[in-house]
Amino acid sequence: MTEELLLLDDDAAMLGVLDGVLSGAGYKCITATSATEALALIESRPQIAVVLSDTLMPDMTGLLFMDRLNSLKLNRAHPRVLLLTGQTTMEAAVDALRLGVRDFLAKPIAAPDLIDAVRRAIAQLHGDLAAQHTRSPQVDLLLRQAEELAGRLRSLAHSPEAIMPAPPVDPAPVQAAAPEGDTGKFAILDTIEHLRRLRSRYEHHDLDDVAWDLLLEVLRAERLQQKLSVSGLAITIRGVSATTALRRTNELASRGYIERVPDPGDARRDFVTLTPKSHALLTDYLAQANIYLSALNV
Repeated sequence: MTEELLLLDDDAAMLGVLDGVLSGAGYKCITATSATEALALIESRPQIAVVLSDTLMPDMTGLLFMDRLNSLKLNRAHPRVLLLTGQTTMEAAVDALRLGVRDFLAKPIAAPDLIDAVRRAIAQLHGDLAAQHTRSPQVDLLLRQAEELAGRLRSLAHSPEAIMPAPPVDPAPVQAAAPEGDTGKFAILDTIEHLRRLRSRYEHHDLDDVAWDLLLEVLRAERLQQKLSVSGLAITIRGVSATTALRRTNELASRGYIERVPDPGDARRDFVTLTPKSHALLTDYLAQANIYLSALNV
């Protein structure tokens, strides 16, 4: 099956330029002028390996497009996404990394740089697919549970009117009544709070919120079949400095929750992966979270 590149931009002239450069480099390209059209093409064409997308489009932003792409059940690896942007903020870049964006490409971009970015994205996809075949059944179970939980949370967020406020984990707290018309919003907040409190079941692991968030970010990368570097992990936790996140990452590695794997192509970089110890912890946590959401009929 010949791999394809999907070029997404509402500017027909830009699509023509991108198509010309990448087709000339030997890649088979198809184009879309809206994110909705692009999502339909991705669902129907398994040969799409890389998506090159603009960040600002009439029907949705590049980040919203990434979120919709991640929610597609493709029964195959999702294509790697490169975002073309005229300017971006650090917050937008972090959000993009968390959603699985492979790279940001600044406009205007030179043809050799564009071709090289696509080449690296395809190489990463091939490497991740090869690694997938060596995953243990426990890892597959963990990723399936993560997908199930993510789907239920999306369902809750998109259909709040169907969900009643959830009971707290502890019987002691008394909650204020939700204002009329805000039941769905309070249900979402209740659910988020319940999932946070659920961590108290695992106090013997002695993990604070930052450590939990780091483990879940590594799991997120595994779910998206991405390699996550130590430095990349350090900037993904909102409200936490990179220095603090890096220190906590090193602590998790020393305690056997994550493993640092040297990048064979760059001696300055390490990737992070979950260990069997953290797989067991997160598998149980996600199972309990799914049981809770199942009780809500989400």
